[in-house]
Amino acid sequence: MQIQKQIKDIQFDNDGVSEAIVMASAAGWYVGKIDKSEGFIQPYNRYSGYFATPEEAQKELELYA
Repeated sequence: MQIQKQIKDIQFDNDGVSEAIVMASAAGWYVGKIDKSEGFIQPYNRYSGYFATPEEAQKELELYA
């Protein structure tokens, strides 16, 4: 899992779940959320399909704002 935003700049709710962000996996770039409630960063949910570039995923992220 790769995250386009710095961890320190990500907003988390009281449950440790992040705002929607641009992330990547082996399948490509996507919009999703991460979870840190168990003391480490892990994927939480994926809200979009996969994209070839982070720029394409960023355009999709703007639909969630």
